[in-house]
This record gives sequence, C-alpha cells and structure tokens, in this order.
Amino acid sequence: MRKTKILFVIWAVIVVIVIGLLTTLGFMLRGVNKEYKALEEKLQMSAEKYTSDNFMYPDQGGSFKITSEELIEKNYLDELKKDKDVCQGYVEVTTDKFVKYKAFIKCDKYTTEGYKKD
Repeated sequence: MRKTKILFVIWAVIVVIVIGLLTTLGFMLRGVNKEYKALEEKLQMSAEKYTSDNFMYPDQGGSFKITSEELIEKNYLDELKKDKDVCQGYVEVTTDKFVKYKAFIKCDKYTTEGYKKD
C-alpha cells in the first residue's frame, strides 16, 4: 500500500513537470511566431495600400498575387526580415463579395502554413 502511494506521488510530480514544460515551450513558440505574424501583417498592409493606390482588384471570383519583391521595388515595403532572417513572400488578393488579402512568407526559421512556391 505504501509503495502504491509513493508511485502515485512520483507519477503526479512527473505529470505536473511535463505539463509545465509543455506550457512553457508553447508560450516561447507563440512569442517567436508573433514576430513573424507581424511580418505577415506588414506585407498584407503594404499590398492593400498598393492595390488601392493603383486600383488593382481582381474580377469577381478571380485572384492574383503580389510578391514582396514587387512591393519593395515599388517602395510600398522597405524590407521583409526579422533580425537577420530575411524572408520572401507574397499576398493573394481574391474577390468573392469582398476583396480579401492573405499574406504568406517563407523565412529560414518560419513559413506560413499554405505557402506555395511558384
């Protein structure tokens, strides 16, 4: 009976430690990804301004891509990097009822889910 209690306490401590470590790791990854999400948002905002200034919108049901290189070349984006991690990316502009923008980036340490290299 005493051995069972000791084993139970040991397993409970192990479970608490593992949960604590996983939670800490999750918060650390979330913080790193937050900076890359800010880059995606920066790219998207630049594309929105570029399409608005140039009246570039896809036809109903259509879409097109604007690359980060194009936005940098046209001076709508200064750079796309986090620290020394230089990224490349694009924004998909689609139209259903409304114009929608979705930014995708690819960096050495992060890639947006759904990123497609052409």
